[in-house]
Parts: sequence; structure tokens; C-alpha cells
Amino acid sequence: MTFELKAQAEAYEAKVKAAKSRGQVLRPQHLKTTYKQWSDEWIKLGKRKPGTQESYERNQRNHIVPHFGGTLLHRIEPMEVQRWVWALEAKGLAPRTVHLIYKTFRACVNRAVKKRILPVSPCVDIELPEITKRRVVPATLEQVLGLYENLPKHYRAVVFIGALCGLRLGEALGLCRDAVQWDEGVLVVKRQVIKVKSRAVLVDYTKTAASYGRETPFPDLAKAVLLKHVEDNVPASRPVIFVSSRGNLIRRDAFYKTWNKARKAVGLPEDFRFHDLRHTFVSTALAAGAPLSEVSLWVGHASEAETEGTYKHQVAGSAASGRRFLDNVFSITSTRFIPPPAVVEVEGNEVDYETAA
Repeated sequence: MTFELKAQAEAYEAKVKAAKSRGQVLRPQHLKTTYKQWSDEWIKLGKRKPGTQESYERNQRNHIVPHFGGTLLHRIEPMEVQRWVWALEAKGLAPRTVHLIYKTFRACVNRAVKKRILPVSPCVDIELPEITKRRVVPATLEQVLGLYENLPKHYRAVVFIGALCGLRLGEALGLCRDAVQWDEGVLVVKRQVIKVKSRAVLVDYTKTAASYGRETPFPDLAKAVLLKHVEDNVPASRPVIFVSSRGNLIRRDAFYKTWNKARKAVGLPEDFRFHDLRHTFVSTALAAGAPLSEVSLWVGHASEAETEGTYKHQVAGSAASGRRFLDNVFSITSTRFIPPPAVVEVEGNEVDYETAA
């Protein structure tokens, strides 16, 4: 066995020896198992979220099986994996995309090890491209209002759910009537819209475990806009608050077609995403004096360290301007927004969240 990287070879050899000492050797019945044969079996194993399953299938089909498919599983060595990763980079794939593809491959071969189909994993000291964090400048109040005014009427209110409540796009599009505590001024985040095989699907889980069931502030401005939105755009029979002009769930790609037009009209950078409205929410809340521990819970981060690491550079020295920004946001009058109707109690409707259309 030859390798181009000595350290990688030594690490792999150590894993092989350790596996043999534990009695983990290649069984005769697996000598002729190809990567594709195993990956076809692996993709059927376990219970995964629909989005994860679709991502695994896509990565295997487009990037992994074309390279490793005909190779005997036990013949795949670390250096071959490294060359493959470099080839993905050479194709011009984004670093984050390369990481996700490699993660799929690693999960597949690691499961083979657990199932005693493979003695050791070839994923040893693989060098992956560095992911550079984007430095996002939070949208200003005028830019937030500009996005609102340049979006179609059935999309508009979602801007405030991102900028004033800190929801992710999928969470905002999956917001249901029963998640809005109108009197308390609180949103309870427990659903999201995802895309599964080109369909928008409402699911009863969020991106991360820390995000599920969290409560986030629901300021008066967001409340006024959302009440008016529900009255004008949402059929009474629909539990989901944001629907298309035909009353269906909104797909991310459909949303971004109109979002990009609004973003361009406002003068925001080409890479400014809906998710970046969370930066406006978090940065403003921290600058206005909200405790880091509470802000971290509001946005569903796993720890305060995650929140601080992401947003600390936007907070220093900006407390006064942050308070002024909040005052401006919460004191907007009806010159640009129609006064809300009276608050009424709305019962949530039962819905099949996997098949809602």
C-alpha cells in the first residue's frame, strides 16, 4: 500500500492495526462489495429527515458514486479520498458544498464500519477547504422598510418576522396561527417549510434541536403588520400564515425570485439573503442592551458562545445607536402601514404537516 502523505499513511495503518486487534477484519463475503453496492444499501438504512435524505441521495448521485461507485469498498484508501476532495475543489464547488459532500461520504463509510462490512474508515486526516465566514452588515431600518415595500403583498410581512423576530426563512414560511401569542407578544417556533423533491412541505421540526419550541419577541410593529397580512392575504381555512397567491405553501426558490428583485431595488448587495435579517435582529437587540443569554435563546443558538462569536464584532460601541434604532422601529406610525384590526382569538386548524400543499 502506498500513500503520498506519510502522516496520513501512518494514521491509516494505525487504525488498521487497532481494528485487527479488536477482531475487526474484512469478512470474505464483503471482499467483492463495491462502494455503489454499499451506498445503495446505506441510503435505505435508518430514519432521516426528508431534507437530509434528499441531500444524501443528491450528493451520492452527483458527486460520490461517479467517482467511487465501481471501486471495491475495502480498496478505497485515504489518499484516494483526498484526491477526490481536491478534485471537487478544482471543479469550483464552494468550500461549504465540498464539506457537505464529504460529510455524506464519511457517514456512508462510517456506517459500513459499524456494520462490520469495512474494517476501518478511509476518512483519515482528510484536508478540507477552509470555510470563510461572511461578514454581514446588518440592514438598516430604511432598507428593511424598502424590502417590505418592494415585495408582493403576500410576501411583505415576512420581512418583519426576520428583522424584528429573528426567524430563519423556513421558520417564517412555516409560521402557523397557533404559534402566535398575540396578547403576550411572543412567537413560538416549532415548524418550518422545507423543499422535498421540488415540493414545499411543512414539517414539525426546526433546523436544530436548540431552535425547536423557542419563544422569540413579537414587537408591536411586527404584530400590526402580521395582523393586517392575515386579514388581507390568508384564507381562514389555512393554518399557515404565509401562503402563495394561490393559497399554497411558499417554496424557498419561488420566494427568492421576488426577494432578489426587492433586494436589487433597495440597493442591498447581491449576496444579501433573508437569513441576514437575523443579523439585524440580533445585532440590534444586543446593542440595545438585551442579555446575550436571552438573545441566544431567541434565535435558537446552541450556546451563548455561538451567538457571541457570530455577532460580537457588530456590537462594540453601538449601544446608543442600537437603542435609537429600536425606538425608531417600535414607534413607526400608520403613515406607511394600515392600522391593524382588533385582535381576535384564532383557533389553529389541524393539518397534515408532511403533505400540506
